[in-house]
Amino acid sequence: MIALLLSLAPALALDPESLRAKEELGLEPTVAQEIRDGLELLYQRKYTDARDHFADLEKRHPTDAAGLGPMSDLLVWQALMMENFDFRFDKQYWTSSKEARTRLEAAIQVPGNDGWEHFLLAGVTGIEAIHLMRTSKYLTALQTAFEAMDHAEKTRALSPGFTDLKLADGMYNYWRTVVTKSSGMLPDFGDHRSEGIEQMLAVERDGLFLKAPTTMSLAFTWIEEGKKEEALESCLKNRTPYPDNVINNLITGSVYVSMSKYKSAIGVFDEILEDSENNKRARYWKGIALQRSGRLEEALGEYQTYLAADYMEKDQRAQAHYRVGQIKYQQKKYLEAEEAWKTAIKVDGGHKRSKDRLDAMKAARKEGTISY
Repeated sequence: MIALLLSLAPALALDPESLRAKEELGLEPTVAQEIRDGLELLYQRKYTDARDHFADLEKRHPTDAAGLGPMSDLLVWQALMMENFDFRFDKQYWTSSKEARTRLEAAIQVPGNDGWEHFLLAGVTGIEAIHLMRTSKYLTALQTAFEAMDHAEKTRALSPGFTDLKLADGMYNYWRTVVTKSSGMLPDFGDHRSEGIEQMLAVERDGLFLKAPTTMSLAFTWIEEGKKEEALESCLKNRTPYPDNVINNLITGSVYVSMSKYKSAIGVFDEILEDSENNKRARYWKGIALQRSGRLEEALGEYQTYLAADYMEKDQRAQAHYRVGQIKYQQKKYLEAEEAWKTAIKVDGGHKRSKDRLDAMKAARKEGTISY
């Protein structure tokens, strides 16, 4: 009896989802468990530990875990960029992504684990597509998304019961609809938003590896849909197990701002600054929350700290100057407001909102509504 229990001990220690990995994907449950453990480190924002974990896992299981070392690297670079919604680590990201592709394409040439390897390649190329879309390279993003879906279809043919594939399906159906409807350059795709949402909900409920990122993906989806309560619910669902996840907390705070729950928003942004004192976007969003609360001098301080950062995308810097201009205008410091908006235009090659405000000020001066 004791011998039997000892023989069952490794299986009893595994999560049910890890045991399902053998049935759904042909992946050894012990390896699946280690992959899930590594992903938990990522979601908990323990980036160094996660990279070390996956590099060691690939070294110990070069067949089952091929490509996971550089794939964890690219995920960390993406996470660091998403924490500030910038492209600061673009070169490092592409280096890791290309290395992950190379290792996985080599692994596919060796029989075995094909479904899993195609799934990982779907992930690598899918993230590339999202990154390209964030940089407004829509046509290239769409072509890369087709490549990701090709790998996903190959996984489906080999592992038809693998639940997590529906995340790729759902994001493709939802965001391709959004992108094609917003660009006259792209062919019509129809409206597959509802279908995409249902597919993502299925992964959030039953996924093996991607429940948490699916919940985050749904938060972005609900924001796009204008469903603030649903977006907040998704954010709070991830806040419980991952309270230090900066990306999720930024989304949570921004949703609170959109709901005029400024005290709650400021609390979340302060948490972010405790976890990541150099985070720029928390400063910017805290500034918005303070500004809308009527705490103008405090808001101005946050924007000025934000603008002092050593790296920022042009559109972000311009938008911060625009916000400074708003505060100066509210304080009736019209010359300073004008200067801030002119700076925004100069930084971004023509910031429309700042141009509109300058035009409105010019008209107000002519009418005698304001003077300076």
